[in-house]
Amino acid sequence: MKKLATTSIFLFLLFNIFIFTDVLYANDISNNSDGYIILNLHWSEGEITLNSVKKVVGLTKKVGRKASARSFFYTLLSEDGETIGTGYFKIPKKLYYDYYDESTGELTGGQLERDELDFVIRVPYFHQAKQIMFYKSDGGSHHHTMDLKMILEESDDRTFLGTIDF
Repeated sequence: MKKLATTSIFLFLLFNIFIFTDVLYANDISNNSDGYIILNLHWSEGEITLNSVKKVVGLTKKVGRKASARSFFYTLLSEDGETIGTGYFKIPKKLYYDYYDESTGELTGGQLERDELDFVIRVPYFHQAKQIMFYKSDGGSHHHTMDLKMILEESDDRTFLGTIDF
């Protein structure tokens, strides 16, 4: 009986170690990243430039985003120009606001379309990444159903917005 209890405890602990290890490294297996980079970027006249960059060690969650909501995307490139990673991001050009109109006594609001702004995105960090390139998808509604890989292969359907070297 004592041997059964000891064996059960051992198996329980061993099982928990495997589960815990799998949770810790599941993301690294899925996207092989070494953490992530927080990029503080500037958008002006259709170009993206870098304000600042911060590398963060840790796990990132893989986020699936659809092209319909994201017309901007990036590619991470190695030193030899190989694509290491890709992803979508959003440039928050619309600024929504609310205010109290004293003349009518009502809360009202609106939106402003900004031509120049700073924004932050988070991208996976790969130690072999040497460059990130930013694009805008120029395709019409057919891009809603297209994979990012297909958009990248169709060079006529994208506009280059900028690049950052690491």
